[in-house]
Amino acid sequence: MTEISMLRQVQLKQLEIAKEIKKICDENEIKYFLDSGTLLGAVRHKSFIPWDDDLDIGMLRDDYEKFINIAPQKLSNNFILQTWKTDEEYANAFAKIRMKNTLYIESSTNGNNMNHGIFIDVFPYDTYPNKKYQRFYQGIMLTFYKRILKVKCNYFNPKNYNFTFIGIIKKTTYYLLKGLSLFVSKNQLIKSHDKCAKKYNGIGSKFYYEQTGGTPYGKWLVPRECFNKYIDLQFEDTIFSCPLHYDLYLTSIYGNYMQLPPKEERYNKHEIIKIEIGE
Repeated sequence: MTEISMLRQVQLKQLEIAKEIKKICDENEIKYFLDSGTLLGAVRHKSFIPWDDDLDIGMLRDDYEKFINIAPQKLSNNFILQTWKTDEEYANAFAKIRMKNTLYIESSTNGNNMNHGIFIDVFPYDTYPNKKYQRFYQGIMLTFYKRILKVKCNYFNPKNYNFTFIGIIKKTTYYLLKGLSLFVSKNQLIKSHDKCAKKYNGIGSKFYYEQTGGTPYGKWLVPRECFNKYIDLQFEDTIFSCPLHYDLYLTSIYGNYMQLPPKEERYNKHEIIKIEIGE
């Protein structure tokens, strides 16, 4: 089986998951939108970006909380909700919907015992504060909580760090965080993270920011007006909800998003090391 055909099979499984999320949201009045590269794919290709290996859904915080509360009861039997509260070794501040009886193992999580099924990400968006000192403090604290949670959940292997200056810094930081993580529970860290992340929700602000796994705080900012209204756009064989002002969203994130990247940048970037499609 070629790499291209395998990628396409993964995309179609991810599309099945997205349709399940859409169904739950439509039936329960939950607002959602195609997010990041998936939104770009809908606008530029009306489908997946041909070399993309994931599918992303976004929700503002209130809709996200509603979704993760009802998803366990509403999901069909071949899907599961994964959050850092439902899976002891999962450490991200966003949810994944996984397909049972499949494998899709990322290099960053190889070696821990969480569920590794084919997934799509569901990202919550929170308010990005207007004042610089608020951003500074929030950025430091969220980075700390996310890092220590990943160390606690075995996302990193210190053996992978070489003996360069940077490698030694990374290894030292790892062992420091590992030691600190022994004195605080995962639930305590999650509560502290969420309190910090949601601190400015409900106040007037120019931007929302996405709770991601690896993107630095303050880098992924979307203008608030992007989420005032939504529009239906074609993605593959299905209509999905998207921000009405998708041009503003995509321009803010990608710049000239209609221009294809150079050929050497057209590759999947999730470092998947093992795939099993299932039945």
